[in-house]
Amino acid sequence: MRLNKRLAIESIILSLLLTLGIICWQVIQGMILTYRYEPAIVYSYSSVEKLQSTVAFGTVVRADLTFMLMSGAELILFTCLYYYVRSRMKQRKAHL
Repeated sequence: MRLNKRLAIESIILSLLLTLGIICWQVIQGMILTYRYEPAIVYSYSSVEKLQSTVAFGTVVRADLTFMLMSGAELILFTCLYYYVRSRMKQRKAHL
């Protein structure tokens, strides 16, 4: 099976655009949540224990090596899957 360069480049570009789109969507969601956040200042000092043991907002994300490798593997897998599906569609179209 020969490698179709045009289709391979299309697969890579689509995968990168999909990744960029997901990142942009997460940034936009964060901006919207930050814009809509209204702290309840009246109730914030009712208990000192609560202030010391909670975080106002946000999550902790660990971007360790395993996470990076899994993300890269997902990107490569999606690229290969897209290439395979498109090449099969092209072969079927050529036979018809």
